[in-house]
Amino acid sequence: MSPHFSTLVTLLILIILGLLFVSFVYVWLFIAKKQRLVSYLKPLDKKKEKRRKWRERLWTPVVKAADYVGPTAVKYPLMFDLEQDRQQLVRAGNPMGMDVETFHGLRFVLGFGSLLFSTLYTFLGMPFALLLLVVLPLSGFMFPSAWLWYRVRERQDIISATMPDFLDTVSITLQAGVSMDSALRQVTEQMDGPLSEEIQRFNREIDLGVPRRQALLNLLNRNTSKELEMLVNSLMQGADLGVPVSTTFRVQAEDLRSMRGFRAKEKAAKASPQVTLVTTFLVAPAVFFLIIGLLFLNMLYNPEAFGLDVWF
Repeated sequence: MSPHFSTLVTLLILIILGLLFVSFVYVWLFIAKKQRLVSYLKPLDKKKEKRRKWRERLWTPVVKAADYVGPTAVKYPLMFDLEQDRQQLVRAGNPMGMDVETFHGLRFVLGFGSLLFSTLYTFLGMPFALLLLVVLPLSGFMFPSAWLWYRVRERQDIISATMPDFLDTVSITLQAGVSMDSALRQVTEQMDGPLSEEIQRFNREIDLGVPRRQALLNLLNRNTSKELEMLVNSLMQGADLGVPVSTTFRVQAEDLRSMRGFRAKEKAAKASPQVTLVTTFLVAPAVFFLIIGLLFLNMLYNPEAFGLDVWF
């Protein structure tokens, strides 16, 4: 068998595996997103919270190494924007206490660690070594950005999902004759999660003398949740027009619940075409290449069965 033919077969196998891998990842992300959205409607599971803390403890040595090299790594941001990364970290709630220096240090630790591993892998003469030598360091260098993007999206989705219940609770507390600041403090003491953390930070800014309107704008700048943006805009407009705060909270809760129902239906309607698209452009070509490749190999090694023994 000629070397060119072996290269062609290897390339065909890589294309098939690549298409199947992309299809699997896309379907897995779709299922994970669906399960995550369903979990937002349920109480927070303590086992899941413990599992997350265990994963964070597992990453602690890596984060410490990133914290050590962070001051040096932040001097070489390369193609990344420090200010944008800082804003994304704030929107993600500063996971594991990361600042922008630690985050860029994490890029360098994972990137150079992957480069060291892939170099050792190449010296051992393992298969696909050259491909791994290129892909693995790039993946390690880009992984923190993808992880941070996921954490931002997850945190903002939780804020959006918990907003109606939070507004209902605050509205009931306000109707009992409690002031707005006291109502927010009482509710955040009883609730957990990103929304409670953001409101507590808002209360601390008020206590430190920050004007209420500026504190609301700061709350808006720290988050990308559309539901939270609607609430902040309604509070500022209500303060200007003299609308009762309890009425604003109650109306916003009703509107957000209706909006959440419409968005759920919209996402459900978009799910089927997306899966069909992946099946058409990824799974189907992979299966087609697999069938053609097996047929070609069968013709090559067993030409008598096809009446092609004259040609081979």
